[in-house]
This record gives sequence, structure tokens and C-alpha cells, in this order.
Amino acid sequence: HHIANCSRPSQLATAILSQQLTPITSSHRFISSLFKKKMAKHHPDLVMCRKQPGIAIGRLCEKCDGKCVICDSFVNPSNIVHICDECNYGSFEGRCVVCGGVGVTDAYYCRECVQMGKDRDGCPKIVNLGSTKTDLFYERKKYGFKKR
Repeated sequence: HHIANCSRPSQLATAILSQQLTPITSSHRFISSLFKKKMAKHHPDLVMCRKQPGIAIGRLCEKCDGKCVICDSFVNPSNIVHICDECNYGSFEGRCVVCGGVGVTDAYYCRECVQMGKDRDGCPKIVNLGSTKTDLFYERKKYGFKKR
């Protein structure tokens, strides 16, 4: 296909991102799944759970206290964060939504994320370790530092 034959803007974006202007179906699903799982503004490598939230309320630790869980903003907390039952099960109960530490306060979305509908994208719990945390772990292991 040529660019002129793309009927929808999403098809055009998919064709450009996959750098081929032929079959779009499988690459479209892959690329849209990448955009769905996107994390906070400043940490693009972190992945959110995004399952259907339940009645469990998300918590934040002292370090993350006051942050919006989507955009890391400290202003205008608006709606309370609900997480899925799997993210609140067992040892994960009461843990920080962002870093996994001990939760001390309830988590909130900022007003801007609520207006843009980002509070309706599913469970915002981070499910993977970021590259910086992983690098820190191996760096400590290499030098034999113990956590205090």
C-alpha cells in the first residue's frame, strides 16, 4: 500500500512506526499494546498492570507520597486510586503502587489525568522493575554492599 491508501490515521501511524506499508493487522495490535501499557511521564520503561480495578484502594509510601500515579505531578490530587484484586493480594496488600514499598497514605490521580480520562485506563500498579532499580541491584551485588 501507499500512504494515500491508508483509510484511518491509526493505520498510517502504524505503518510509519512499523516502517512497512503492507499488512497492518498483527503489527497494529503489537504497537497499540505498547501504547496501552505506557507508564509515568519520566519512566517510559515501567509497565502498569492495567487490569480491571476492584474495590481495593491504592497506597503510596513516604517517598512517593503526594504524587499522581500516572504523571508524577504533586498538584491538585482529585480522584482516589483503585487497583485490581491481584495487585492487592497476599504480601502485596497495602504496598506502594509506584515502587512497592510500605504504603502509608492513599494514592490519588491529579485533576489533569482525571480530565483526560487516564484514571479509567485500568489498574495503575507498576508490575516490573525499572532498568535503574535493576542496575542498582546488580551494582550493589558486584561491590558487596549490604542494605542497612
